Amino acid sequence: MPRRRIFNPLTELLAAALLVVLVLVINRWQFSLAVLVAVILPAVLLSGRPRRIGLTLTVVAAPLLLSSLVLHGLFFPEGTTVLAQWGFARMTVEGLEFAALMGLRMAVFAGALLTATMTASIPELVSTMTHRGWNRKLVFVIGSAVGLLPHVAARAHHILRAQQARGLVVGGGLRRFKALLMVSTPLVTGLLVDASERTHMLEARGFSSTVRRTSYLPDTDSAAQRAARWAMTGVVVVFSFLWLATGAAK
Repeated sequence: MPRRRIFNPLTELLAAALLVVLVLVINRWQFSLAVLVAVILPAVLLSGRPRRIGLTLTVVAAPLLLSSLVLHGLFFPEGTTVLAQWGFARMTVEGLEFAALMGLRMAVFAGALLTATMTASIPELVSTMTHRGWNRKLVFVIGSAVGLLPHVAARAHHILRAQQARGLVVGGGLRRFKALLMVSTPLVTGLLVDASERTHMLEARGFSSTVRRTSYLPDTDSAAQRAARWAMTGVVVVFSFLWLATGAAK
């Protein structure tokens, strides 16, 4: 069940992006862990679709975490405390610590951005940016990027159900790999065809026209939220500058 919306989607997306910036600037595992536990997990649980977000987060973040563990855990040149060695691969304490830090940060990034994008109302977001007078091409790019993940997930689910109706068996080992190919090939082809058709439809409806656009949806944004977005951005920019300038990141 979708959660009851309190803030405008533009405010939520900006908050997620600024949170990612703060994690990058502060660059301490304590802060990343605090954000993950106190902000990301409650946001996922209260999103109204925690199972879908959790599954997507696992699919996206698991390969990144595994690659970070292999790359930094076994091939960290600055590592001095060797736990095990297999030829030129060395497992070091320093490498594992760095891999854990990178994995924690990637979990925060993926959690914040996926939660914001998968719960955002695309029509409301596009309407807000249109009412604010944003460039139409920029509005289209942002709206398409935010709505891409839910669209891909829904389309992949429909393709999988259609393939299963035709006799596709999803099992383990080679069967799972075959099922992945049977789903991914029509998925990518369909997305490319959709992009081409959408381009033609947009041009046929005067997308490239310079006339000011009219939104048929009401503006759900408020002056308070607009002021809050400017304030959040200013605070994060000033804090980041002071944090880096004073050497607090070291």
